[in-house]
Amino acid sequence: MSTSKVKAAQLWGKNKEDLTKQLGELKTELGQLRIQKITSSGSKLNKMYAPPSFSSFALSLSRDDTPPPHGGRPYRTRELIADHGSESSGDIRKSIARVLTVINAKQRHQLRLFYKNKKYAPLDLRAKQTRAIRRRLSKADAERVTEKQRKKTQHFPQRKYAVKSA
Repeated sequence: MSTSKVKAAQLWGKNKEDLTKQLGELKTELGQLRIQKITSSGSKLNKMYAPPSFSSFALSLSRDDTPPPHGGRPYRTRELIADHGSESSGDIRKSIARVLTVINAKQRHQLRLFYKNKKYAPLDLRAKQTRAIRRRLSKADAERVTEKQRKKTQHFPQRKYAVKSA
């Protein structure tokens, strides 16, 4: 079992086979942690934390309304139970998410390269734009000029003026 967190920077250099292999390892590790958490839940009294002034007998009663010896808010059993598996399972879940994110990003990059010079691309790979921009004329269509307008601009170009300095 690898308890260290997976770094996203290291994942970008790996190929798809390595990433899927690492994903499988992380998923099996998460499954093992779940089983370990279920099997060790019977011995929760062993994992409880009690302050030195609080007797183990009062802790084993675990009543929610039992006031602590120093006054203040009553102890709650769920606060005293130290669930050691939750931190590492959270790390593993985040590591799984990192690996899946890198796999997904690499797949999308390859698809973008594949559809780069094609006439049509999938909607989710197209640039996200507003509706008005999507319905706007293309650059080529916007620059098109009718024959009459072309002749008019050719025979009557815009006049150029110069200011004579004194």
